[in-house]
Amino acid sequence: MKGVRTRAMSRISDHTRIRTMTAQRRAGVIVRGAELPPNPDIGHLMGMPLAVPRYTAEEVRHFPDDRVRYEVIRGELFVTPAPGRPHQRAVREFCSALHRYVVEHGLGEALPGPFEVQFTEDSVVQPDVLVMLESQGEQLTLKRLYGPPALVVEVVSYSSKRTDRLQKQRLYQDEGVPEYWIADTDARHVERWRRGATSPEIVTQTLVWQPLASVPPLSIDLERLFRVVWEGLGDDPA
Repeated sequence: MKGVRTRAMSRISDHTRIRTMTAQRRAGVIVRGAELPPNPDIGHLMGMPLAVPRYTAEEVRHFPDDRVRYEVIRGELFVTPAPGRPHQRAVREFCSALHRYVVEHGLGEALPGPFEVQFTEDSVVQPDVLVMLESQGEQLTLKRLYGPPALVVEVVSYSSKRTDRLQKQRLYQDEGVPEYWIADTDARHVERWRRGATSPEIVTQTLVWQPLASVPPLSIDLERLFRVVWEGLGDDPA
């Protein structure tokens, strides 16, 4: 169409810093019944498998501190946005109960996330709550724990449900975490995984944990805990 000019405009993506070229819209030009030429490359490109980038623990540590949680499991990157109040209240309640118990009996300490746990060069996570025993002192540094904690608690959120129940569950089982709790604040229960189990135990009332036979067990009243989590917030998870 003679006399019609187009101008390409440069655009830079804020997220990827990839420069793309966008053709400016041609005002007042409408083409009806135009036949587009076939593009033999399209089918070939769509049939090609996409290369999934793999990451290491060291690479993830150099990501920007932008209020999201970066974790890598078997080389696959998982990004979790900042959680809401019910999630953080649950983290506080579980961590407080566990820390009081292990300190009272001289067993170790409980820490809230984010605190790094590295299993392998391509698997590093930041559990919501973890318990470390005194016997694990050689695996512990100021910045991270190398190897399995005595207990891991993950409080599920909308964005983490699949990761907590699938990828992290398999990772914790494979790496020998003795006990893994998945706390669901919406359902008000805990899915307890023990090492070697093929399915979780669903606990809705009293959650009992005994890391050593030489000390009395800890009992957590889940009904009370979840009432505290939702106090003043209503029953709407949003």
